Amino acid sequence: MIVTLHDTTAADINAALIENHREMGGTALVHTLITICDSDHYETALQDAVDAAREHPARVLMVVHTKGRGNTLDAEIQTAEATPGDVIVLRVCGKIAEHADSVVLPLLLPDSPVIAWWPFNAPRDLAADSIGRLATRRISDSGTAKDSRRALELRAQHLSPGDSDLCWARITSWRALAAAALDQHPSQVHSIRVEADPTNGPTSLLTAWLALKLGVPVQRDDVKGPGGIISLALSTAAGDIEIRRTDRRSAVYRIPGEPARGVALDRRSIAEVMAEELRRLDPDPVQAEVMAALHRGVGQPGTSTESGTKSPAGKSNPTGKSNPTGKSKEKAR
Repeated sequence: MIVTLHDTTAADINAALIENHREMGGTALVHTLITICDSDHYETALQDAVDAAREHPARVLMVVHTKGRGNTLDAEIQTAEATPGDVIVLRVCGKIAEHADSVVLPLLLPDSPVIAWWPFNAPRDLAADSIGRLATRRISDSGTAKDSRRALELRAQHLSPGDSDLCWARITSWRALAAAALDQHPSQVHSIRVEADPTNGPTSLLTAWLALKLGVPVQRDDVKGPGGIISLALSTAAGDIEIRRTDRRSAVYRIPGEPARGVALDRRSIAEVMAEELRRLDPDPVQAEVMAALHRGVGQPGTSTESGTKSPAGKSNPTGKSNPTGKSKEKAR
């Protein structure tokens, strides 16, 4: 069922939503997911938001900035079996777009977390944004920028508690494989080499995490290949522990003294990495620590390596903790 309202107000939208619930029945929703985009990215952003909300049922508020000379607010309320909860599309332009928070505020679920997500063109300072101030969690995606490496550095520069970026979730599998390799082959790591696309932002987080936690030199080589991160090599006295991507879905995994074997290393969709981010509604301290390290230049070209946490007895673990990926129950995907 779709209810369309033209040149409307937040009060009229709320009234229509209540009436819609009377007819369709209510739903058990976990949080409010506010997705902010422009009209050019609307369809992609809507589909990703709805897909992510399937795992974590939410009221999805789409704030769509449109081009126009007037000051108008148009709305659509979508409730159907195909949607995980309420989907409310707010098309704003003019002065209303500048104060979209006043439209959003009355539509938030009471007494539940609020997540703001900018899938494209996030503001420089998420916490200072008018909608960002309404949220308990604020998520950007530097990976959609033309130069995601530079965009992620700007994000780290303006990091506030509750901020996160999907580039962190994109390296979950790499972190899990690196941690598993050192659990299987516990050796002192002397240096690290990472090959990746020169503008790839997730690589910067991976090198910062490795340098911070292992406290050894990290070299980043810019190479051409299947895109993104190409390979990770941890140098030990017995030889290199290497993970090298072969295509978009798999990699070769090498440990000294053992034959190479293939492992799954999928490039996950936006909806999948977004769903991972939504698994925790409180700030992620590990991600915040690594973003702060990135801002200081830890593990980045042209800067000195900062000492990180090292495991005792000559063994190295990327976190020095029993949960090496910094996430709960993470597995390589």
